[in-house]
Amino acid sequence: MYAFAEADDITFQLETLQRLLDPATRMVLDSLDNPAGQEWLEIGYGLGSIARELSRRIGSTGVVHATDLNERPVSAPIDGAPIRTFPLDLRTDELPPRPYLGIHGRLVLLHIAERREILPRLVDALEPGGVLVLEDWYCPEPPRVLSCADPADEKIFTEVVAGILGVLRGRGADLEWAAATKDAFTEVGLTDVRVTRTDADCAGPGLAHRLYACNARQLRGRLAESGLTDEVLDRFQQIALQPDLVTTGWRLIATVGTKPSLRRD
Repeated sequence: MYAFAEADDITFQLETLQRLLDPATRMVLDSLDNPAGQEWLEIGYGLGSIARELSRRIGSTGVVHATDLNERPVSAPIDGAPIRTFPLDLRTDELPPRPYLGIHGRLVLLHIAERREILPRLVDALEPGGVLVLEDWYCPEPPRVLSCADPADEKIFTEVVAGILGVLRGRGADLEWAAATKDAFTEVGLTDVRVTRTDADCAGPGLAHRLYACNARQLRGRLAESGLTDEVLDRFQQIALQPDLVTTGWRLIATVGTKPSLRRD
């Protein structure tokens, strides 16, 4: 399950993710048909930026339903669709029966070991003709360091980020799931499946590097258990925020599929 759910700095982490990934998500939403007047479900809504974006696009005649493990209030924009939040664990709880014409989730299923059991239930919750949009990072290995002031820092950066990925895997994350999502959509009967790939800007000290630093703070205890020393973890915090650090980025993969419409005889 989500390794950061009860971690310190969770608000800072979610704010950073929004600033880093919302532009790519808005581009994916731009590629869809106009959702005005529809009911959508946002899974794993976090601080609610995409729930608000959907509210704005859907307008006052539709509804945005937003669910997360931890319910937080989310206010709808003026003239937007109402946003109805509720707590839900996708692993164990049933989705409420609604006429969802769209379901969106970002960085959700990659963290949940039961992702392949959850996916058909998301499809079942869609109305015929409805669209499923899932975005996940493809991050099977640490980013490569392209430039840094001290070669010793490159080794520390790689070791710590590898440690973060190891903790996520230990909690059930599949860091290559994003590359398998297209085939998984087809297997559960979705059609018109398409994929969009976006690489994060990783010139320091940008949002991606600030996120790495935050993640290392949040998982410090587990990273120490894996053998990383306090000296290494302290130095990583400095390295991640250096202006001359440039790395490759993780790729955000958005997969979109449509539930077939009912046939009329």
